[in-house]
Amino acid sequence: MPSKAESRLWYQLRDATKNLHSEYPILWTRIESWAAPGVPDLHGLIRGKSFWLELKVHKLKSLKSVKFRPHQISWQTKYSMYGGLIWNLVGHPPSRSINLFSGEQVMGLAGMDVDKAPLTPVWSSGAPFNWSGLFNHLLSSSMDLPIEET
Repeated sequence: MPSKAESRLWYQLRDATKNLHSEYPILWTRIESWAAPGVPDLHGLIRGKSFWLELKVHKLKSLKSVKFRPHQISWQTKYSMYGGLIWNLVGHPPSRSINLFSGEQVMGLAGMDVDKAPLTPVWSSGAPFNWSGLFNHLLSSSMDLPIEET
């Protein structure tokens, strides 16, 4: 069950999508976590490009050790290895910011990365949130990945 803070982040994202629909027509499908353990909260489709989005809210001072369940880490790791596009949108109330991390960064975001290097979001915004900037990043990063021959 999503936390109240994650639900608020979803409502902000949903409302921003409605307000910017003519510029960024995104179709969201919200997934219930009990139905498929590890599968991200949202599936998005924008201009024919498909991606997944996990919503997190982190209230500690730094963005180290964001809470992920083992199934979520496993799912994101496998999905990313197969070339799938997945993002983690982390709301950070202490800094009044939202930060976007790729699924490939999930181990570091969960505090499980061996090298403990500082984690840098691929996109970030302070309040008031630049939702069109987020949507533009999602669209521009939804690249067509080459399929490797085996």
